[in-house]
Amino acid sequence: MTEFHDLAELALNRDNQSWGNLGYWKSATEYSDACRALALLLGEQAGLDSQSEVFDAGFGCGDQLLLWLTDFRVAEVRGVNLSRSQTAFARTKLAAAGFKAAAIVQGDISNSETWHVALGGNRPSHVLALDCAYHFPSRQAFIAQAHRQLAPAGRIALTDFMLSDRHRTGSFTHRLLVRMLKRSHIAETNIVHRARYLDQLRTAGFEEVRITDISQHVMPGFASFVRTSPASAKADWPARLKHAVTGRFLQWAYRRSVLRYFVISATRSGR
Repeated sequence: MTEFHDLAELALNRDNQSWGNLGYWKSATEYSDACRALALLLGEQAGLDSQSEVFDAGFGCGDQLLLWLTDFRVAEVRGVNLSRSQTAFARTKLAAAGFKAAAIVQGDISNSETWHVALGGNRPSHVLALDCAYHFPSRQAFIAQAHRQLAPAGRIALTDFMLSDRHRTGSFTHRLLVRMLKRSHIAETNIVHRARYLDQLRTAGFEEVRITDISQHVMPGFASFVRTSPASAKADWPARLKHAVTGRFLQWAYRRSVLRYFVISATRSGR
């Protein structure tokens, strides 16, 4: 059975790189560099350091796992990823770099048993979701589960989409958005205004919330790259179509002030 989340982004990367996010294009011009920059931004906002025990809730092909381990020198990395092909790729990548891969598992993030298997009874200091939470069956349920699993004073950090403050949910534009979200395997309930997103975090028990709009360095940059880069043309036809449609969607959503892209972090309250 064909996976929606597969290895299609490999064609966009330089040799030996296998990133799969939208990228942070403030200074980067190549896909691998932009993806790495977005991961670095997330790690910095999360406050990762050598004491951090990380649970990665959608680790892709493993490049970001290596970044947490090598650039931030975190104490431990565990994680879950829905894609079978990506998880197998990530395990091989970590093993080749000399890191244990047993703590990363394939599974559905909405299943609490998947968390149990991946965490092995541990409580991480950080839960990360790099450019993936909008694809979860319910981001609200994910946030609540993260709060339950985190150690006291632990932190959650994500990069994620929200509706622009200017966007009206009853409009014709919103009906178009809903159709596009369905085609992109994104639950409509995951795409909310900033005030609602903040409320979801606080209701789950998070505080010290920090939300930073990085749309201008993400959405147009990815759209421009897949439209003009020779790297995109190296992919097979299904992958080229997927990238082209994603790029056009992001360009439309950015120009029409429909969606915005943020980096978010918050601290677990309570014991």
